Amino acid sequence: MSNNRKMRADRIIILFLILAILVLGLGFGVYKILDSLLGKHGNNNGKDPVVPVVVDPEPVKTSEGVKVELNDYDVYIDDTESLGFNFVIAELHFTADEPISFDLGNLQTSEHIYLNNVSKYINSLAEKSYRVSDLDIVNSIVTNGNDYTCKIFVPYTTDSSSLRLLNTEDKSMIEFDLTKNNKYVTTMKFDTDSEIVVGETNIRVSKSYISTMMTHNGDEYDASGLNYYTFNIYVEKVEGDIKIVDAIFVRNSSDEQLHCLNNEYASVKVANCLNKTLVQGENGALFFEESGRSGTTDFDGFLMLMLSNSSDWIKVPTTLE
Repeated sequence: MSNNRKMRADRIIILFLILAILVLGLGFGVYKILDSLLGKHGNNNGKDPVVPVVVDPEPVKTSEGVKVELNDYDVYIDDTESLGFNFVIAELHFTADEPISFDLGNLQTSEHIYLNNVSKYINSLAEKSYRVSDLDIVNSIVTNGNDYTCKIFVPYTTDSSSLRLLNTEDKSMIEFDLTKNNKYVTTMKFDTDSEIVVGETNIRVSKSYISTMMTHNGDEYDASGLNYYTFNIYVEKVEGDIKIVDAIFVRNSSDEQLHCLNNEYASVKVANCLNKTLVQGENGALFFEESGRSGTTDFDGFLMLMLSNSSDWIKVPTTLE
């Protein structure tokens, strides 16, 4: 009887040892899997990995006789002066006698930028929180049809009034007038709270950014050491002679108020729209100066606007960044 108990106890001990070994082995296996995953995709010395929004496309064989024509385009101006480039969003129409396959490396700008090598520009926008997806661009053209329309991204870095796009396949040329169809990059940062509708008037307000090159009564000066906060205004729709007659930024934490600068002040790239008639489809800006601010802390608050056709203040939740 005593021997049987001892044998059962020994078996139980052995069973527990086997289970312990299995648990340890399973734990080690899970650790190795996680370590492998984190080594490839996880943090690098505590820093978040940089995952590109887009990558440059693989080369494709271009179909014979593809014609490329310009339908429309918009020119996006870097009004923040922080990107180092501007860009065109071009709507192109491709036609051929067979299913279309077209390598964007066949399109070269007059600045010698090939359009199959622009991911660094697009990713730079994404890293600064611009809504790249709203541009609706493609980076690869392979279709089953012989008629195709799409939008492509065309960056440029020089201050020029025009930009040419060469199709190296048939030597045809598309030219963009960079003084037309202008939009500001900050319009890509609009959020749902920024839309203002008063009667038949519809305007949008961007989150703020700091302007570094300003003008006063037309004289340009370097404002890089000062805090000139700029809110871009885009007029989507307007009825009648309407103006923004006053604007105030109010900080949530202290109720401190910053009053908009009069229209003697503007940035080099954006005009001051205070007390100017709003024009549908045009951009302008409101400027605020804050002295004595240090550090990089964001300040939440709201922008208050007074329109000439209303006696009520309009509140727009926003941030001084």
